[in-house]
Amino acid sequence: MQFWKYSTNALATLLAIISITNASGPSEGEAIADPNSAVVKLTTENFTNFLEENPLVLTEFFAPWCGYCKMLGPEFSQAANLLNESYPNIKLAQIDCTEDESLCMENEIKGYPTLKVIRNGDSKQAEDYQGPRESKGIADYMIKQSLPSVQVPESWESLEKLIGEQTKPFILKVDGIVDDIFEKIATTKRNDYSFIEVSKDYLKKLAKKLNIDLKNDSYLIVHPANEIFETIKYTGEKTLEKLTDFINIESLPYFGEIDRDSYMKYMTSPLPIAYYFYKTPEQRESIAKDLSNLGKKYRGKLNFVGLDANLYGRHAEALSMDADIVPFFAIQNLNENKKFGINQKENPEGPSIKIIADFIEDYFGGKLQPIIKSEELPTEEEIKTNPVVKLVAHNYKDILDQKDKDIFVKYYAPWCGHCKKLAPTWTELAEIYESNKNNSEVLIADIDHTLNDVDVPFEIEGYPTLLLFPANGEIDEKTGIRKPKVFQGQRELNSLIEFIKDEGSLKINGNELLEKLKTEKDEIKDKVDDIVEEGEEDVEHDEL
Repeated sequence: MQFWKYSTNALATLLAIISITNASGPSEGEAIADPNSAVVKLTTENFTNFLEENPLVLTEFFAPWCGYCKMLGPEFSQAANLLNESYPNIKLAQIDCTEDESLCMENEIKGYPTLKVIRNGDSKQAEDYQGPRESKGIADYMIKQSLPSVQVPESWESLEKLIGEQTKPFILKVDGIVDDIFEKIATTKRNDYSFIEVSKDYLKKLAKKLNIDLKNDSYLIVHPANEIFETIKYTGEKTLEKLTDFINIESLPYFGEIDRDSYMKYMTSPLPIAYYFYKTPEQRESIAKDLSNLGKKYRGKLNFVGLDANLYGRHAEALSMDADIVPFFAIQNLNENKKFGINQKENPEGPSIKIIADFIEDYFGGKLQPIIKSEELPTEEEIKTNPVVKLVAHNYKDILDQKDKDIFVKYYAPWCGHCKKLAPTWTELAEIYESNKNNSEVLIADIDHTLNDVDVPFEIEGYPTLLLFPANGEIDEKTGIRKPKVFQGQRELNSLIEFIKDEGSLKINGNELLEKLKTEKDEIKDKVDDIVEEGEEDVEHDEL
């Protein structure tokens, strides 16, 4: 895993929490939908028949005691009523998992609330709901689910009406023929964009409406803004990969905003992200036009976004910036796991647009040094007294570059209960191999993964994660670090010792070292006991 995955996952969690807690439903609402709403209650008895009779159903699996379910309940009821007015074929339903436990188990429900989109009665092929949790957002999401992935208006009037209804960027294909590439992209990204096929019969009228020169067989991204459209034409090679990259880049505004709806678009884009953290709408507005101009200048090279520090200020930690000094500007290159920020102490009121522009030029000119979040290097005294080798960002690569040693690393988080439980065993393991001695062939190390920016040629999804880097092992091309062996056994001393012997290149027998260590300790204890006994004899003799 690259460290950015940890930080962006943290941001994703923040976004999800904020979007839920800011929902308009009361925090003490009822999880069970209003009985007078259009929400249908499903049970084991009517579940299958209802789904077979209704081609598109959003199902909520919930528990009445669940806090998030209580927050969602009123919004779910309102969304059902909205849909019932204009789209009665789209149904919203609830399943109470405290009453129908077996039904929820059959649908592999592991948490509450779980929302699934079920089509044509096939609950086995249900899709996880990935939309907003407020009423209008739920309704809009489900309306989009009801439409074909590619819409083909049959008249100019219907096309003009459809274009007028768009409030977000949408994608057009002009020539009247839906090709496989367009269909595949539309199916994959139907939740993010509207895809519209336009007959060449409407070419002239469309060109006039969008104020663009059009030719047959064109792919277009259109950004609506009142009655003014900004249209971007695709001129590249017609392949699935190239066209997908084009949509991922050009569908984003020159200066956008990261929120729950846009988060994945920015995180899956191949471009670095330029963040402008702000505290007030006035701060954002004062620089938005200038940042949009920079976004246009660096289109295809850098994505510019605003981030409300009142909601997502903790993401500043992942950028190694101070959340208390806002506004600030920083660039994060997700692919290379590098971060760059304008000096906040020198710009306590926020950097000017000139400072930002110069900073970006230096970034692309390779003149900036990345920010590396790291704990302090351990002192000589710490190294001497602690048998576990402490890794921080500043010594991580140097120690892992000791390729003649088997190196076993614990990646942990200070708040992790399992990590705390493992700590004494990990220290005992390090004592066996005398890891803090220069001549040790096996290093037992650990690193606080939340406080140090480091590359790891393995995707870390939880803590603790234990990785053994065998001596003279194969090198991972991207990180330059040896490919690790992952420990997945019981976190007990004997299991850890056997793992090092079996998976390490040096095949060091830790049990033999353990017996030797016990013998040495016993000998020391015997000597101490002898000294104590002699001392007691001397005391008794003196008394006589």
